[in-house]
Amino acid sequence: MKAGRQRFQTRQHMMTSDYEIYHYFDRGMASISLHHHDFYEIYLLLDGDVSYQIEGRNYELKPGDVILINSRELHQAMVRDLSHPYERVVLWLNRSFIAELSTEQTDLATCFEAPAHKNVIRADVERQQIFRGLMNRILELKDYTGFGADIYPRAHVTELLLYLNEEMTLTGERPRVEVRKSRLIDGIIEYIANHLEEEIKIDDLAEMFFLSKFHLCREFKNQTGTTLHRYIVQKKLIQAKELILDHLPITEVYQQSGFGDYSNFFRAFRNEYNMTPKQYYERVVKGEAESADV
Repeated sequence: MKAGRQRFQTRQHMMTSDYEIYHYFDRGMASISLHHHDFYEIYLLLDGDVSYQIEGRNYELKPGDVILINSRELHQAMVRDLSHPYERVVLWLNRSFIAELSTEQTDLATCFEAPAHKNVIRADVERQQIFRGLMNRILELKDYTGFGADIYPRAHVTELLLYLNEEMTLTGERPRVEVRKSRLIDGIIEYIANHLEEEIKIDDLAEMFFLSKFHLCREFKNQTGTTLHRYIVQKKLIQAKELILDHLPITEVYQQSGFGDYSNFFRAFRNEYNMTPKQYYERVVKGEAESADV
């Protein structure tokens, strides 16, 4: 997979309405900040000494591992050996695009959205070769304009998603992926996820989990790499974006995502995404409607 390798670009939003694929090769890149996107991501590690953090859980990766990330999961890669090449293929998939590829019988987004979905797949050698082959083929088609240019990518993406969904049923037969997690942090993250529409105070969390505020914040930062306050704000903003995508009036979104008032919500949204809630609606919701009309 040497052809078309590129260095990492920091853009975290899609420029297309279907999919984007990148083959990254870097040295000396330790990590990027904890983040999320409005689309699904398939990440294939080719080389590197890497751990990957998703919602407070740290996965020890091996080349050939596939990571599946949905639009609500905060995540980041952490490269431990900066002298070693860090190489991966990243496939971004618009949620509406996967819906188009799915049928009433087969929902291809299941591998991202099922309640018990797995974030990391460590398949056998034969299946790893299939994943690499399909990702490589999609890469090769980036600039293809010949016969079937409108069909080949959809066919290979569909096939890849079919295999990944099938792999979910085989995890018990696959090698175990080492994951470092904390029962305390898991409990805090679960509580936050179930109470996003409420005001969540760190003092209340400390009391609930029988810890001092200092100890709680320190443990959360050590485990997740981000502060507890920032994590709560990011999860509330993700909830807000989902509500905007569901066409809820923006004047009501802040209430259902647990912000105390509209000004706090507006400021947090603009600081996080460099756009206002209304601008986000115009770009994403109206943009998708216009694409559908073309």
